[in-house]
Amino acid sequence: MAETESARRTPPTIKTLADLTGYSIATISKALRDSPVVAQATKDAIFKAAQEVGYQANARGMALRTGKTYQAAVLMPVTAVRDYEWDGVEYTQILSGISQALEGSDYRISVHVIRDTQDGCDMARRIMDQGLADGIIFSGILADDPRIDLLVESGFPFVSLGRCRKPLTYAHVDIDNEWAAFAATERLIAGGHRRIALINPQRPLSYAMDRIDGFSRAFAQARLQTPADLIAEGDLSTRFGRESALDLLQQPEPPTAFICINESTTLGVLSGLGSLGLQAGTHIDVIAYDDINVSAYFTPPITTFYQPIEVLGRTLGEFLLQRMAGGDPQTLRQVFRPTLIERQPDNLGARPA
Repeated sequence: MAETESARRTPPTIKTLADLTGYSIATISKALRDSPVVAQATKDAIFKAAQEVGYQANARGMALRTGKTYQAAVLMPVTAVRDYEWDGVEYTQILSGISQALEGSDYRISVHVIRDTQDGCDMARRIMDQGLADGIIFSGILADDPRIDLLVESGFPFVSLGRCRKPLTYAHVDIDNEWAAFAATERLIAGGHRRIALINPQRPLSYAMDRIDGFSRAFAQARLQTPADLIAEGDLSTRFGRESALDLLQQPEPPTAFICINESTTLGVLSGLGSLGLQAGTHIDVIAYDDINVSAYFTPPITTFYQPIEVLGRTLGEFLLQRMAGGDPQTLRQVFRPTLIERQPDNLGARPA
């Protein structure tokens, strides 16, 4: 009884497994590393014993033996914009998805807060130079992104949420922003709209340029002039959405519809409309992009292109695990097309005023 109580108080070690199974410490160590020199039946017996006693490999010891840290670094951006209402909301879902992908592996997430692209580049270099992690995930991709240049050149495992505009081969997960902007604009043009506002991120973010391309392509396809004066670029805060709506609606030829880049700016646009006595779906059409299923609760609910951000996070984690295991980045690339959720007819442009 005394031995049992002592065993409960002391975490099991490799020696514990040796005593239980009769195998040598060397054999057990090799089996836990899944070494091919150990027979599968022996591995099965050792893994079963490890599970029964609750053995967990010591991370520091594993790092010394394998040269790996078993850390997956995530560079988490924190905006410098004051009073940014949506800061970090989407990123909690990304981290949740990544965590789901890493569950059951030896890897754990290490979050590194960054302020901007240069800070992210410095952090990526530090992670590589100091051996702080075995792979990196990051977002906020620029059209010409120095982090991607650095990591591609070094061969260090990474997966980006987004794509730059250079012809480089690297693992990435993205949304087809060009198509989403095109589809939203095409829908509004088909509804009779000609003065359509695009509430967009700031260039040189790569996806900001993708969305302008899609917006412009829809007008070109309809043989119409793109209303470049209705493209607003900003920090994607709710305040920016509201201020943009108020400013654009003061123009001599105001927009009859809005396409918003995210839930935060959409909420701001709806607030701006409300302050002018206008309502989406009654006076002006609004189409949003949504990744955390918030737009269903707006008043009124609005048409949305929806892509669950947790799915993006899970795919990022899956790709990083494969990349850290030596997977070819050429095969680790996925671009999602969001699903259209129709909640308004979006044809006010064809109705009499």
